[in-house]
Amino acid sequence: MGMMTTLRNRMHVVLWALLALFVLSMTVGGLVGGANIIDQLLGRVSPSEAIGAVNGDLITPDQFNQAVNARLEAVRNSGSQVTDPQMDAIREEVWNAFIEERLTEQAIVDLGISVADDEIIYQLENNPPIEIQRLFFANNEFDRDTYNQALNTPGMIDWAPIESWMRHFYIPRFKLQQFINMSAIVSQEDVRDEFIKRNTDFTISALHITNNAVEDLVEAPSDEAMLADYQSRLDDFRQDEKRHLTFVSWAKAPTKEDTIRVMEEAEFIIADARNGQNFATLANIHTQDPGNQVSPDSGRGGDLGWFGKGQMVAPFETAAFSAEKGDVVGPVLSPFGYHIIKIDSIRTQSKEKQVKARHVLLKVEMGQNSRSDYRRKATLFSYDAQDYGFSAALDSHNVQSQSANSIGEKDIFLGTLGPFRSAVRWAFNADEGATSDPIESNEFYAVFSLDSITPAGVAPFEDSKIQVRAALTREKEDEATENLAMELKSLVDSGSTFESIKKDNDKIDIVPSDTKKLSTSFISLGRSDQIAGALLNADTGDLIGPIKTFRGYGIIQVLNIGAFDSAAWNIQKDLVRLELVRQKQNRVYQSWMTEMKNDADVVDNRKYYF
Repeated sequence: MGMMTTLRNRMHVVLWALLALFVLSMTVGGLVGGANIIDQLLGRVSPSEAIGAVNGDLITPDQFNQAVNARLEAVRNSGSQVTDPQMDAIREEVWNAFIEERLTEQAIVDLGISVADDEIIYQLENNPPIEIQRLFFANNEFDRDTYNQALNTPGMIDWAPIESWMRHFYIPRFKLQQFINMSAIVSQEDVRDEFIKRNTDFTISALHITNNAVEDLVEAPSDEAMLADYQSRLDDFRQDEKRHLTFVSWAKAPTKEDTIRVMEEAEFIIADARNGQNFATLANIHTQDPGNQVSPDSGRGGDLGWFGKGQMVAPFETAAFSAEKGDVVGPVLSPFGYHIIKIDSIRTQSKEKQVKARHVLLKVEMGQNSRSDYRRKATLFSYDAQDYGFSAALDSHNVQSQSANSIGEKDIFLGTLGPFRSAVRWAFNADEGATSDPIESNEFYAVFSLDSITPAGVAPFEDSKIQVRAALTREKEDEATENLAMELKSLVDSGSTFESIKKDNDKIDIVPSDTKKLSTSFISLGRSDQIAGALLNADTGDLIGPIKTFRGYGIIQVLNIGAFDSAAWNIQKDLVRLELVRQKQNRVYQSWMTEMKNDADVVDNRKYYF
């Protein structure tokens, strides 16, 4: 009877979870929402009706905002505050999820994937999803016997919503994944190579010829060569529209008034404590120390436990170790704010004095009066800048401006102001020469002037010279490094030793001996697929190379290759295969999704909203 009650309780919760998943799939999958018929016929997507579209499948503002709000609620329920960067990251995450889910839904339709009744029965009998298994957990394990009893006993639970979820959500995606996974093939040779990489020791010596060895030999590219390279790959220098801003900002910092306010609050708390009120109760009521909170309804009473010298910040330590048992001292200013300290006990342990104390932390934060004052200053500046010009307002308000150049439409950060998406959005909705009203971020109030606009197109050669010079220089260095490596390989083939070559080439790295597995990094050479592949096909005594590394080219002498461990192979080979299959499937899926995104017609109207 108890099991049935538990099952029904779980069923209630899980059914709602499955319903939420199903509704989310409909929301993300585009089963709701519509568009103006004329816009559809002309291939337009109105920002008033859709925040975006994937191959004509609309994403409405309500759908998008519901998904964002669900993520925000999850973050807030975890006890975290949502900052501007987190908000932007959540919106980006939701946007990508919408695109991928729409493409998944469309692929299911295009491939004609459907679900028969016997497929649902087979999956429930032989491969129940973890979401269903959680209904039947006992002692944190899936209770197969109870599950089979429920499956074969009519009326024990309501299977209708589970069947609907399996038919419309789970199995179509399962079958699509199986279709994609068909190309994720792992051979026996792949498994054996991976096992060797993980288990076999390779002992090598090496010369590593890095680009540093030739940097003095490579001439800087001429202007003619750079111009020719630039003109040969103009598409590499295409850029979106850029906007250039001047701004004045006011940091949201506490003022002297805020400091005085917090000190007065601290004095009141000290007076209450000295008049006999329980310090632990006062701490739970007033402290802003996040470490004090145990649960929403209880705290630690400000308890810091025992501590010795060197464990606390200097002002706190000085005050605590200068007080007597029972004293209440403060307010003590530290980088964290003002502290009120209650000394519970003092002891000497291993000849060192220790203190057991409690504290109340009051952070010095910007108050409402300060916030209003900053906004008033920003508002007055904005009025004058709009009436008399930005430069005139700088003089009359005795403030200095800063610049934020080459701002892109999707940028989040704005010069020294940090995350400031609202200002970027204003910049791309404003006309050249416009001045903004005060705009607020988590850290600043600011007023902006849109100085100029660089249209989308190919960046001018002069603006691209640094990029072109770096690319040509690296190309020449790579070529020179490879040529030097081939020359040195010839010397080794002719009888020269690594040590003698190192004497004549001080900038070359030498690895006298290093024993590693191929799944790790060799000294200087690092780790790369090229090195691992070459060593897998080498024998003891082979001289191999030059082999490309991340920093240049390596010439490797194979000193010893450990024996193949047949016993470990028999134990590990199935697990290695499973891991490789999973890795290959993930790569295949990501490649498939990337190709789908590249081929998709995606309309992004987010700039009109955020």
